[in-house]
Amino acid sequence: MQQIIVSPQASTLGSMSIAARKSICLLALVFLAGAFAHPHALRAQPVSDTTFTWRGYTHESETHLQLYPGPPDDENRDHTVVMRELAENTGPTVLDDIEYVAEEVGRAFGMDPARVAWVVHWGAFSYEDAAASDKEVLVRITFRRTSTGRLSAPYWRIITPNDLRELTDNRYQAP
Repeated sequence: MQQIIVSPQASTLGSMSIAARKSICLLALVFLAGAFAHPHALRAQPVSDTTFTWRGYTHESETHLQLYPGPPDDENRDHTVVMRELAENTGPTVLDDIEYVAEEVGRAFGMDPARVAWVVHWGAFSYEDAAASDKEVLVRITFRRTSTGRLSAPYWRIITPNDLRELTDNRYQAP
């Protein structure tokens, strides 16, 4: 590793070593590239991209979970969570346990499930030995808080892939 040494008398770029000038130029280019990058490119990744497991009544279940910041034009939703139904899940589906899963995910990530746009996603990845296909089903689920503070019954709506992109501010990335 090369060490950059600048003497106290070296107050101008011309008096620095060639290696020091190259390093400064490289740092300046990296800084400028970041400054001119599109804002969405810098934050295109989900906040979390993980497998989430929970214990149902009889079996352990799992889903692939992606957490995104909420839709920019929705002041009631702080986050969007996309959960993919997996073929290897041997327990109850996300939809079977949605209220429980929403509470558990909320606790795990420090968010109120009533302020989240939940999306459950099915595709060829949801079925063993399914042929590759672009067919998919997306269900958006929302909750409210009741007067007692509990989660309400879920509200369900089938959405399109464009709706999902809007909910994630065009950040959604299929794994």
